[in-house]
Amino acid sequence: MPIKLFIPCFIDQGAPELGEALTNILNRLGVAWEYPRDQTCCGQFAHTLGDISTARRLARHFLRVFGEGEVLCPSASCVYMVRNGYPSVMGEFRERRQAEALGGRVWEMSQWLAARGPLAWTPRFDGTLVLHQSCKARQLGVLDDATQVLSQVAGLRLLTVPPHYTCCGFGGTFKVQHPELSRIMGQDYLEAVRATGAQGLVSLDYSCLLHLKDVAAARDWDMQFYHLVEILNR
Repeated sequence: MPIKLFIPCFIDQGAPELGEALTNILNRLGVAWEYPRDQTCCGQFAHTLGDISTARRLARHFLRVFGEGEVLCPSASCVYMVRNGYPSVMGEFRERRQAEALGGRVWEMSQWLAARGPLAWTPRFDGTLVLHQSCKARQLGVLDDATQVLSQVAGLRLLTVPPHYTCCGFGGTFKVQHPELSRIMGQDYLEAVRATGAQGLVSLDYSCLLHLKDVAAARDWDMQFYHLVEILNR
């Protein structure tokens, strides 16, 4: 059975080339895939705002669309929502069990690649990047997987920032509700990244990159921002 692709809203609307990079990687690996066209938002933003009825409606739709087989998603935060948020919003026991079973079939990109083993090619990136340890990537427990996968990239020197820089300031709706605080957090984080001497960041979440690009542009900082699939699709 082909693996089903769940492409998050931010990528679908803001960076569709990342979806193309993902499918290129799967094609190079010889993995059959399909893209269900009736997929929608996972409901993470509604859940964050406390709009449980909308989050539940979107979760039920996700269950209908991705009811069988494995699901692959290039976003740690969306995978975290499906695995951990869906069981909490379902009212009926049967639906909670279905949501829990679905969570066991949904893969974050780096986790799926690490479980498969070495890539069939050697990507190349000549430079130094900081691995962005996003909140949901940490909570999902996939940063070691990302490090393992990126270790296969020739020429890449991978760094991290001190652990007390725990959030870039995006936080989904947090950026909208607290724009000034979000900006300050992003600026502090990027200053820590710049202090490492790295050229920029590589992330498992495009939403964080979108926020940090805005912060860097406002400060006129020349930095590079990559999603994992962009580095691997080389």
